[in-house]
Amino acid sequence: MKRRSKYNRSGILTFLLAFVVTAIFVPIGEIGGEGIMLKTGNYLHSPAPNGGNSPDWKESGVISAADGVLFDGTPAYAGWMGSATSHPTVNVVIDLLKDYPLSQIRIVLNSPNKYWGFKDITVKYRPESATGYYIATRHVRTGTDLNYSVTVPMSDMSARFIVLNIRRTQAYQHIPLTEVEIYRGSGVEGQNPSPSLTQEDLQAELKKEALLADRFGQWMNETWPGKVATETQMRTEYANEAAALANIALDATKYDQYGGIKSLGKQASTGYFRLQAINGKWWFITPDGYPFIVKGVDATSLWESGYKTPILKPDGTLKQIFEALPDRTAYAPAYTRDAGGEYVSFVVANVMKKYGSDFESKWEDITKKRLIQWGFNTFSKWTKPKSVTFPYIQSLQDPSTLRRILWTYDVFDPQSGPIIENALKAQLLNTRYSKWLIGYTYDNEAGWTTDIVKEVLTYSASSPAKSAFIDFLAQKYNGSLASVNQVLGTNAASFEALKDIPVDIAKVPAADVSGYIRLASGTYHSMIRDIIKKYDPNHLFLGTSIVPTWRTSLDWDHAAMNYVDVFSVDSYSRDGSWISRYEGYGKPLLNLEHSFGSSERGLSYISLATVTTSIRERGLAYQAFAESQAAHPLFVGSGWYSYYDQPVTGRPDGESYNVGLVNQQDQPYTEMVNIMRTTHAGLENVHLNGLTYP
Repeated sequence: MKRRSKYNRSGILTFLLAFVVTAIFVPIGEIGGEGIMLKTGNYLHSPAPNGGNSPDWKESGVISAADGVLFDGTPAYAGWMGSATSHPTVNVVIDLLKDYPLSQIRIVLNSPNKYWGFKDITVKYRPESATGYYIATRHVRTGTDLNYSVTVPMSDMSARFIVLNIRRTQAYQHIPLTEVEIYRGSGVEGQNPSPSLTQEDLQAELKKEALLADRFGQWMNETWPGKVATETQMRTEYANEAAALANIALDATKYDQYGGIKSLGKQASTGYFRLQAINGKWWFITPDGYPFIVKGVDATSLWESGYKTPILKPDGTLKQIFEALPDRTAYAPAYTRDAGGEYVSFVVANVMKKYGSDFESKWEDITKKRLIQWGFNTFSKWTKPKSVTFPYIQSLQDPSTLRRILWTYDVFDPQSGPIIENALKAQLLNTRYSKWLIGYTYDNEAGWTTDIVKEVLTYSASSPAKSAFIDFLAQKYNGSLASVNQVLGTNAASFEALKDIPVDIAKVPAADVSGYIRLASGTYHSMIRDIIKKYDPNHLFLGTSIVPTWRTSLDWDHAAMNYVDVFSVDSYSRDGSWISRYEGYGKPLLNLEHSFGSSERGLSYISLATVTTSIRERGLAYQAFAESQAAHPLFVGSGWYSYYDQPVTGRPDGESYNVGLVNQQDQPYTEMVNIMRTTHAGLENVHLNGLTYP
């Protein structure tokens, strides 16, 4: 184990040394030409542009810089059209044919209209002798100007190969690339270069990696105040924070043991969390009988799987994106392996370095005190610490053996109920008497839409969902096969035969599609409610965490209301206007996932709706959002996703978002959480009295 770790460091040292030698070694040759714009070499797009102008349009092969649109100095451009299946990242690799000292690279991305643009662009380079890439910049788009350019200083660094990684904000955004201007710097050009690369060679360049993370998992290409430099710094930070939090505890004069607000008056106590409308405003009521709003944090466990990052390439070799990995022996708990590969959690390794012996117990103590000081009161979704006593919501997951339909499953399958019951029974029995459990959510972000119905209608009679659809129509049209055939444009001899015939959803009346979705939703939610109540009659069913405008429909949501105690959503938005979609149903509402992020320190934001520009702005955005939600009478709480940031090198599914209250080096975002603390202190008053402005 130690030998392998030493080899990794040695390999990276060789990588860096190769670059240093290339950058400073000056052979005999020409030095002139500074400031000249280079129009030399070849380039390749991946994927091929499906928009823009010829000759780049739909060209998947090698394009000469002299012939393509990127170096021609005209408005002609390469373009990539967005769609539901579009690539999230567009790549361009440029071969200058030999090493050049570069003064700067200017990239022009002019958009024809507002539907074009990009989220961010990473510019990487490597000299011929280096085995991997270096990051010149990662630029995040700002503003809404259609004409946009990015200038990257290169400081006379030597490069033969340049790679552009351009990411979409969302799948339907179109990406333009108008010009790439590469300016020669001061220095010596490469001598005796290898031949120009083939299409296959250039594709291989895109698979070569660049150093991203230092030994603490931090972004290597940026500095900031407080960036961790040594383990001594981490231990000092722990000592200082432990001293500052030494006397932090829930104020018993203001709160009951669960965080219920005593000043709002004692209600009937049942020994478990329940719901009650008081003067037209919904509240949770704690087991001790006091009003309570969920102010939660998601994924708070030290061992949360979303905090780990893959360390192996598809071929099983080690990724060359880490300055150094934690020692495998000293920090063995930070390493995990599954069928998808091998992973390291810098969160775990950093906590071990910071807290030392008995690290998990010390970390749990600090974490609970942090959350109390910041005004949070619930572990609201996903994982939670093993030994911290706090109100919590339990997320129940759908079993993998259910019959699938796209992103969800066949709720009409008679085997669904037994499969789900068998999977949940032990969990429900284990927590049925917990006074700290608020309630359960089941599954995640998986409602039914017309896309699900469209898919079902292509199935045969072997599909329970297809059979249920035909049975639904038979009942709707009073058993008249002729009427159903007329509506669907079919000529089936019987309803059973109709179940085997593909149906065009365009022929189905919208009212029938809606009715079928409501039937599916009622079947689904009543089944889950009944299973929960069978084994745990003491706790609440908090719904299925629907994203209001994605993978669900109002028909699905509407039919759920009769079976859930609270309707829960995941709404990453700027204000509480999402509530208006549901206020007509009068059901208490939870928002169990939301956050605000920025593109600092190598991380990114989740969506344009939640992008901010600084740590302080993240806190101010939270304040406005939390108060906007709390002012609504139906609101009963929300959960911030998540406790830690995601890794800069990406979690297993590639996400790398700035969503944490705390970074992966276990440093709180102090400016942000101080604003949250103030916000939380007044949130119950906002719920009681609405928003007031000076």
